[in-house]
Amino acid sequence: MLPKRPLGRSGLKTGVLGLGTMNFGSDWCGRRPADDRTASSILDAALEAGVDLVDTADVYGLGASESMLGRLLGRRRSRILLATKVCGEMRPGDPSSGGLSARHIRSALDASLRRLRTDRVDLYMAHAPDPRVPIGETLEAFGRAVRSGKARSVGCSNFTAGQWKEALALAGGCLPRLEFNQVSFSLARPHAERELAPLCAAEGVSVLAWSPLGGGWLTGRYLSDLRRRESLGLGRQGAEGLAALVSRAARAEGLSPGQAALGWVVSKPWVASAVFGASTETQARENLGARSLKPALAAMLDRAAFLCGA
Repeated sequence: MLPKRPLGRSGLKTGVLGLGTMNFGSDWCGRRPADDRTASSILDAALEAGVDLVDTADVYGLGASESMLGRLLGRRRSRILLATKVCGEMRPGDPSSGGLSARHIRSALDASLRRLRTDRVDLYMAHAPDPRVPIGETLEAFGRAVRSGKARSVGCSNFTAGQWKEALALAGGCLPRLEFNQVSFSLARPHAERELAPLCAAEGVSVLAWSPLGGGWLTGRYLSDLRRRESLGLGRQGAEGLAALVSRAARAEGLSPGQAALGWVVSKPWVASAVFGASTETQARENLGARSLKPALAAMLDRAAFLCGA
């Protein structure tokens, strides 16, 4: 079974691999959509391997991902930590349909619970900062969600270290701590470590890594995809050098390149879980074979990630 790590000081623990469901029920952000049958097989494979964190957001497919999970979870619900997020506009172009105001959080959480067919979520996150709303108002709303039993713990996503620090500094009394921050972190985008690792150590909080495979690029299946490479900010020379070193590390560990890339992420003790997505059961099972790398190989990839211009 998967090793478990604490989610900040929430009292919850999660396996080091989590399942992202952005593509469940829609082609959100260009991802290959998973229909009910495929999604169900992916969920079964993940749970069989010991995954207990299943991550979604209200905005994925404008409710489609949450609705599919609501249909599929059934008895699986008691075996997982269910995570969802709030902030994105549910009616694109209408600012009133998103954000982190207390009013929107209250209605958005109730709508998420209806779609998910559950009475609470285990992790509730601010999907992105909202410059229109004081963070104190957001924390007050999150505090009410926790006290009402509709959310067990709260966190954020895509917050900078400075934004996260600001929220943590306000916590106390009826204002809860944001115990985790879900950020883009991979060999292709390693720079979050510089600020977030020290913050996690100082404050006892945790990171959840989204896109730990660099949008799939680190699996080796998209090395010739210029648009995908450029979206990660990778130049050709740096990309080729990084790909070669990932393949070398994978061979040394008896892993696929994708498993090695995931292994590098979960080798970081301040990362509670690497949240990966899959469009087929086969992809899911390959990802689930990842494990932490030996320290020497992880250190080699540390150097490669920065030296290759990632």
